[in-house]
Amino acid sequence: MGPSGSTLAGAMTTVELGVIAGYARALVERLIAREAGRRGDPQASRFSVSAGEVVKLLRGDVPDGDTSAADQRLRDAWTAIHAHCLAFPEGPLARAARVLELSDLDLQLLCAAAGPDIDPSLERSYAFAWDDFTRKRPDVGFLVRLVAAPPRVIDPIGAAVSAAPSAPTQAQVLERLDDRAPLRRHRVLVIGGGDVAWTARAVRVSDRVIAFLRGHDPIDESIAGVVHVTNDAPALNDVILPDAVVQRVRRALAAPGHPRVVLAGRGGTGRALLVEALAAENKMPSIRVSLAELLADPRALPDRLVACLREAALRGAVCILIGDDVGNEVTPSLAGRIADAIEAAPVPIVFTLPARPAWLVGALHDLVELDVPPPSFRERAALWRAALPGGVAPGDAEIEIVAGRYAFTGGTISRAARRAVSAARLRDPVAPKVTLDDLGDAARLAFSHRLGDVAQRIPAGFSWDDLVLPEDTLAQLREVVSFARERPFLLEGWGFARKLPYGRGVSAILAGPPGTGKTMVAQLLAKELGYDLYRIDLSQVVNKYIGETEKNLARIFTEAEDSHAVLFFDEADALFAKRTDVQTSNDRYANLEVNYLLQRMETYDGVTLLATNLEQGLDEAFKRRVRFAVQFELPDVEEREKLWQSMFPKEVPLAADVNWRALADRFEMAGGYIKKAAVRAALIAATARPRRTVTHADLMEAALREYREMGRVMHGLA
Repeated sequence: MGPSGSTLAGAMTTVELGVIAGYARALVERLIAREAGRRGDPQASRFSVSAGEVVKLLRGDVPDGDTSAADQRLRDAWTAIHAHCLAFPEGPLARAARVLELSDLDLQLLCAAAGPDIDPSLERSYAFAWDDFTRKRPDVGFLVRLVAAPPRVIDPIGAAVSAAPSAPTQAQVLERLDDRAPLRRHRVLVIGGGDVAWTARAVRVSDRVIAFLRGHDPIDESIAGVVHVTNDAPALNDVILPDAVVQRVRRALAAPGHPRVVLAGRGGTGRALLVEALAAENKMPSIRVSLAELLADPRALPDRLVACLREAALRGAVCILIGDDVGNEVTPSLAGRIADAIEAAPVPIVFTLPARPAWLVGALHDLVELDVPPPSFRERAALWRAALPGGVAPGDAEIEIVAGRYAFTGGTISRAARRAVSAARLRDPVAPKVTLDDLGDAARLAFSHRLGDVAQRIPAGFSWDDLVLPEDTLAQLREVVSFARERPFLLEGWGFARKLPYGRGVSAILAGPPGTGKTMVAQLLAKELGYDLYRIDLSQVVNKYIGETEKNLARIFTEAEDSHAVLFFDEADALFAKRTDVQTSNDRYANLEVNYLLQRMETYDGVTLLATNLEQGLDEAFKRRVRFAVQFELPDVEEREKLWQSMFPKEVPLAADVNWRALADRFEMAGGYIKKAAVRAALIAATARPRRTVTHADLMEAALREYREMGRVMHGLA
């Protein structure tokens, strides 16, 4: 049996480290020989160890000032590096030179600086060569002396020996140590700072590059937690996105050079998954980088971003910068630093951002911007089916209901599906089956809204049997529910989206006298649609300072869109009032608030309910923009009789003498007042000693009290 792949890789790395150390040893030998010849005394040193002893450590004889033998050994060492790179083009050294775009002189500097890290026995020889045993690292000046005027150089990864270039001067070596050259730009070499001359600054090879040359593959410590290496890229067939989007992204990534692409869209739409799948098709890995984490420390941003891009280069990976939490608040200074690091990076780079980045477009050239739309109704249904295991998934009807109800992205659907499956297994470990209620509960848990401080959550409840309304009113309410449920199909399946570029939301005015059931209907509609109901707190929205009311409203609409909440504007005429002629500055700003609401209502894609007792107080433009207007009238006698009966739970004991028709005939009250009277009557019976049934007399007494509070005693009993 032959050696394993890992054994061969280990042997190859050992050989490679040996040729790197051999080249570094030959460099030091040549330098010592050259320095000894210049001094005229091969033993000269201010240390107790002599030059001869150092050379004995290196090759076993004493220099005589003649560098020709040392030059030949250096040429042989460089030839060994060249031969190794040709034999192992995917070895660490050849790969680093290729992906980091290092020249032959860059490679010499890398080997020279890495020598003591590769072979610790070279530390003493280096220290002797720079004539200072107190220093632990070479400085810029030493590297220049060590590498300048080298022998013939050979392209380490070319197919043939290159023509011998002119021997590099010290100026040419210094140029390769400039911060714009690859060694510094990619942080292969790290040069220290401090209040010392440039040539006296310490130089070291980055820990990540040393680890790479040793055959190790760790994430740089400076970017731990920022970079995630994708080890299990999805198959392209598992990414549910429109084919047109897939093809556009494929063409963008296949562009010549190192493409820079922005994929703009909501988080969870599968942008990063698509890039990973396309990269895997080309046998390329991917890494994900949190742009928000990088921006959290602006001072360290350039170094950390370069480290991330170097990580992608060393792995031959596509770098995906995840910026879903990054808005347009990035300063021009930070944008410039990001652009500087990215322009020089030798890797494909893809940004995933919530919108097209105005902050980056001006700073980065050749940026390709592509929109990735949220999944359509059919795509959402496919995502739900893919996320739910076969034996546990509900039927197609339930999946289509939840897909139409919640405009989720793929990431949110995946999380909600896992919660729903867990709930089903807790309920029935033996034969679990996900229900529509499981899906609805899991979906509501996925909401991430922060409406609590500007709106009050009202429990959704009631059923159609609880409503006592005229048939035409009930028909209108059922139409609202039907439109909300079928809206995805109408817009996408039958193409009404092309006819409705805006105004696609579900909106309704609930207008009528107090107590006619407007809030109750809002609760019913929220329950039927499977959403949370939030009543807007006007005291937290309206602000006396100019522009603050609009900011509060903008936040409400944005949060509601993200959380699929039903917005319930009770006493809507307070906010949606008619605009007036501008007589004062107050009139102008009041009209601005109404104008903003008009625009936002038209672009809002969720469910909005406006309840008012004074429909005539609403601006006419609102009525035009609201899709449904449901009128609530005071109940007639038959409806009042049903209301009286419906107010008492089955647990309440009722006397045989209760005459519901008589109560309905005598007291003209809306359902809200009837509910209050019913509770009062029950209280009268409950506080009697002993406790007794609720009688007709109790109901009459309670109704009379309500009438007194309504100011209608005389009218009611005349």
